[in-house]
Amino acid sequence: MAGKISLILGSHAHFSPSMGEEDFEDLYRTKLKPFITALNQHTKIQAVLRYSGPLLCKLEQKKPEFFLLIKELAARKRLEILGGGFYEPLLPFLPPADKIGQIEMFTTYIRKNFGRKPQGCWLARNGWDQSLVGVLNTCGMAYTFLSEEQFFAAGCTGEALFHPVFTEDQGKLLAVFPVFSSLADMGTRGAPEVLQGISEPAFVTVFPEFPSNQGEEAVEKFFAELSEFLAEKGGIELTTPGKVYRSCGSLPRVYFPSSGDRYRGCLIKFEEANDLYSKIFFIHNQINQLRGDKSRKRSAREELWKAQCMEALSCSCRGDISAPAVRKHSYKAILASERITREKEFKPSLLAFDFNLNSTLEYLFQDKNINCYVRTRGAAVFELDHLPRGWNYLDTFSGGARRRCAFMDRILPGDFIPSGPNSFPPGSCFYGEENYHVESMDRQKLKISFILPPQGDLPFGSIEIQKTYRLEKNILHLSYTLCNRGEEKTVFCFIPQFDLSLAVEGRRLLFKQSQGEEELSEEGGGVKKRVLALEEQNDRSGAALSLDFQSPCDLYYYPVMVDGYYQSTCFFPVFQLFLNPAGEWQNQIALTVSTRTRLSKS
Repeated sequence: MAGKISLILGSHAHFSPSMGEEDFEDLYRTKLKPFITALNQHTKIQAVLRYSGPLLCKLEQKKPEFFLLIKELAARKRLEILGGGFYEPLLPFLPPADKIGQIEMFTTYIRKNFGRKPQGCWLARNGWDQSLVGVLNTCGMAYTFLSEEQFFAAGCTGEALFHPVFTEDQGKLLAVFPVFSSLADMGTRGAPEVLQGISEPAFVTVFPEFPSNQGEEAVEKFFAELSEFLAEKGGIELTTPGKVYRSCGSLPRVYFPSSGDRYRGCLIKFEEANDLYSKIFFIHNQINQLRGDKSRKRSAREELWKAQCMEALSCSCRGDISAPAVRKHSYKAILASERITREKEFKPSLLAFDFNLNSTLEYLFQDKNINCYVRTRGAAVFELDHLPRGWNYLDTFSGGARRRCAFMDRILPGDFIPSGPNSFPPGSCFYGEENYHVESMDRQKLKISFILPPQGDLPFGSIEIQKTYRLEKNILHLSYTLCNRGEEKTVFCFIPQFDLSLAVEGRRLLFKQSQGEEELSEEGGGVKKRVLALEEQNDRSGAALSLDFQSPCDLYYYPVMVDGYYQSTCFFPVFQLFLNPAGEWQNQIALTVSTRTRLSKS
């Protein structure tokens, strides 16, 4: 191949958890069908294809004729199918067993459906770590692809950018091809114009982008021009990475810096991403503890792999973790995996565990059907799972602001009236970031008590807050005791704020008040006076979440929108209190998650 330009033409697509049926049809119409149809018609052109596992499964189910065409092109060696992680994960984030498991799962799928084991793989968003060399080698992968920017960061400049290289880790070798995003406008500018600007010899891998509003016309024009150009001009050949790998011989060795670090920054910036990441590893460890039932262990792992899509652990573009559909997809898969790990004789438990990987203990209540995770910061609930439904009621997103949880305590002036989710006047106190002390913990009774001592010279600093969580038969009981440790009477509003991530469709919110029961319209928020109970019913799933207040409150509520998505509904139960010195106020809140409806619409 000396003295030639070897062009590897590729197409990549993925079916994201945030995509609906209309998105899939649009992707098929504007990107998938035009490329494969044009490739089929222009018989002198070869290409490499990377469609993710979820997308291939979707095509197999919804577009069987198109799936069969891809199969035929692969059989005629016109199309090379790339492997990789089945669910398009960021591989550097995963435990070694899950990296190998996802790659082998996709390899098996490709071999079964396309009759050939993939030689190379694609890395989602070019997520790279040098330790992947051994993993990919173990899985039978001979080569992969990284961006031209990653080649440049590794010291490849000038002509060195236009050649594949070997990289190594612990004696294992892997070939790496550069992908030129700077040449992706080949689909718009035309292949002849782009290729004429490249010096020979060179190996060029391009995944061209086409104007989505032109569809088949733009792709057909590109393939026609490329075919004509190849016929007229010598020194350029279309090839596949498999052919290049088998004939390239000796290559220079290069070490690439990790690109996973920039994605790990997402775990620091967004607590929601870190919580999801922590949950994946927590359940991964639970699966590893299974003994004697290989089938159940395999099923649990495969469910967990579904949660490990790249969108769930990154925020590099809109539609990643900010999209509720992405997080709901991941939590549903994680909770399905968790259900599988639980034995039939599973017993409720209370664990003290560094769940968030922040060197502090969190407290995990686990019942047959619900999980409730409490942190010392704010003594707040940050995860509330209903396992039969596969739903986390605290799966919210704040966009880098304070993580929204349940029962984050506020004390405000006695005449306070909320006007929005962030409408707090000067002189108010928020205790969601304060570290409550664990006063007592009873694992047998599934009970833990927290205390926040008086805060000194702060507004309302004479108030001591005690709160106790107790789990009993799928009901979380929360008891509050507020005590005035000062020497003067204190008048204030107490608000145990909570957010609920509710279903967008099929939900109803019902309020039980002293004068009866009423259904809520959430548009723009509002207030309900003298509320005794709140219930969310979901007509589709049959699930119901309810909160019962021992003392009535005025309940304010507001929808929370971030990045154009509904994230949660924020509730402010307002209790107006008057406490004399040494005076106490007590209240209890019972939170129930079930599949039975307790309140009926009046």
